[in-house]
Amino acid sequence: MKKNFLIPMMILSTLSNTVLAQEIVQNQTETTVNPAETTGPAIEGSQGPGTDEVDAQKIYFIKPRSVNVRQAPSAKAASMGVLWMNDKVRIVDSATVYEGGFVQIEIVSTTSKITPSEKYFVSKEYLSEKIIDYREFEGKLFAVVNVATETVRVYERQCADNSCAHKMVMEAEVVVGEDIELSKTEKGKGRSILGSFRVTGWTKYYEDAGGHYPSWYKDGYPAVPAPGDSGRGWFDKDVMPKDANGKTEGSMRGAFGWYAMFLGPEAYGQWTHGTIGWGQDKDKYVARTKKPIVNLVSNPRSSGCTRVTNETIAYLRQMLPTGTPVIKIYAKEALLDSTLAAYTNQSPVNWKYALTKDKQLKADYEEVKASLKISEEDMNKFFALRNELLTSKDKKRKAEINTILSQKPFAQLLEIGEYNVDNKPDVIEYTPGEKMSKFGRKIGKKGNVYGMKTEEMQGTFYVDAGMLENYTHPTKLETGGFADEITPQWMDALKLPQATK
Repeated sequence: MKKNFLIPMMILSTLSNTVLAQEIVQNQTETTVNPAETTGPAIEGSQGPGTDEVDAQKIYFIKPRSVNVRQAPSAKAASMGVLWMNDKVRIVDSATVYEGGFVQIEIVSTTSKITPSEKYFVSKEYLSEKIIDYREFEGKLFAVVNVATETVRVYERQCADNSCAHKMVMEAEVVVGEDIELSKTEKGKGRSILGSFRVTGWTKYYEDAGGHYPSWYKDGYPAVPAPGDSGRGWFDKDVMPKDANGKTEGSMRGAFGWYAMFLGPEAYGQWTHGTIGWGQDKDKYVARTKKPIVNLVSNPRSSGCTRVTNETIAYLRQMLPTGTPVIKIYAKEALLDSTLAAYTNQSPVNWKYALTKDKQLKADYEEVKASLKISEEDMNKFFALRNELLTSKDKKRKAEINTILSQKPFAQLLEIGEYNVDNKPDVIEYTPGEKMSKFGRKIGKKGNVYGMKTEEMQGTFYVDAGMLENYTHPTKLETGGFADEITPQWMDALKLPQATK
């Protein structure tokens, strides 16, 4: 067979998101954590133990998503392994706090492999007296992923007492986990798991520690393929980094895209992340997963994660801080208000973004401009030069442009673009599983990607209101998240005053 996009798509389907639960995030932190100490996003707004004397018998919980355990009380000391959020530890000597806030700990409970050591140390600020679960939600935004329709929507709560419907502020197409039967011991490796989750952290330019899927961008790595690539370029050896011996590492470049959003509790390594390609490629690499020819030779869906375009994940990163509820359901869709009165006079939303090399920066255009102290004139100049670089066939001119873009004030910029936010709710009709073949439900938008039969579907999701009526998860599908909560009570449409329904 002639080499084409089908082969890359087959490789894409082999991404195992269970690996994500075990791999170390590459030094990307939120604002409250020292990048030298943590290996995953920190927890926004979390407070550690106070300055009072610590009870040596008290159990403490790891607060960030993951933390290096040190052999000595220093961020430069050897790492003995990684502790994950809510792993249990005790402080050995509460009276001794070393420079940088390090304390000696005893590891009580963890699933990680920790190298034997006479002593273990972590910074005291990464310990919490309470389990971190973000159960209490006081923000205004929350996200709903309807796995059945492969759609993510973000809603804003309109009433503090939840006495009125929520309002959708964006929706986008996603790619969910492949439809395969797996044993209970392999939970999280196939279909996307349902449940009530919270965002536990974010990272930019994620790559797995094994080097199978090198970061979309990393200083010293080869440049990624230009916008418009067929998809083959993201698998070529030329875009893969090399080890110390000059051997090429990696099988797919940039598989996790620009950002990755981590979820908990009990998410089984299923996150939400971007994909290959540039913002300029729009939904190209997401839409192709629903094409007949691709599904004929492979299963291009993920191994459980929710995959979106890079523009979408950048916008979600801007809107959804750590602690935001992400509710994953499998439901039929309908409108609570068939007139869509709340959306009648709604203006289009176009979000301007600027992608940078800096792992600490989000992608909002104005925020990037202010942070990097770049003038509007220079931002416009970068945009023009980059477009000329992509279209020019003059090698000398291309070399000149590359030299200019590698210098200040442009050196941190990678792409400037505009994301057209879909802020009008659209119902995706349910097709009964008994009327579809396993192949047929993979193609296009059938509203039933896993082929649930009519009797297996319970309840309705009102896409315009962000609310559910008489909903329960299909019993054939696996669940995670909070064990005692199918969906939050503030999503129950039956609790709305009758006059609003």
